[in-house]
Amino acid sequence: MKYLKMLSLAAVAAAALMAFAGAGTATADEICTTAANAENMCPAGKLIEKIEASLVGSAKLEDTSGNTLDTCTAGSVKITNITAANGNKTGSADVTGDSTTADITWGTAATPCSFATSTVVGGVVHASHAAGGGTTITATSIEVTINLGGFFGSCTYGVGAGLDLGTVAQGGNTLVINKVVNRTAGGFACPLTAVWNATYKVTNHTAVFYITN
Repeated sequence: MKYLKMLSLAAVAAAALMAFAGAGTATADEICTTAANAENMCPAGKLIEKIEASLVGSAKLEDTSGNTLDTCTAGSVKITNITAANGNKTGSADVTGDSTTADITWGTAATPCSFATSTVVGGVVHASHAAGGGTTITATSIEVTINLGGFFGSCTYGVGAGLDLGTVAQGGNTLVINKVVNRTAGGFACPLTAVWNATYKVTNHTAVFYITN
């Protein structure tokens, strides 16, 4: 009986030691509105759970020769479910959020794009720690259709399985995009690849900090 009791105590001690070791080595990736606190964690109440961003200037889709295919002077992006989706409390490699078709808009009734433009496939947006600091933004699955009208039909372009859109500087709130996207649908009037040029500014937070430990 005494032997069993000793084994039981040893098992409890081992479990406690393992839990302590696990807690000490766990990692957390978070995006926050302020820099890390003394424990290198996101300060209470500063975790970013949603991002809303608006187009600055104009967004252009150009062919590889620099000819403009479409221009929008208004647009917005919303990324939601950041806290629920990222799994950052269990050592996720990056932070993720969702963008539905309704979350990515192009033009308005007052300021339409050159052609009717709409997001037809939503996707997931990944935020990861950029080399040298800041937040690298990667989009997956998202597709956008441009309706050229009449004989020319429509062109659809997508980011594929994962496209690095660029980096938000540590403490900044602006993303500059200059990336090649691939045609996923459309006819002869649609180049196989096009260049997406746009700048977005976060409107619901004045600063974005990527925190990892």
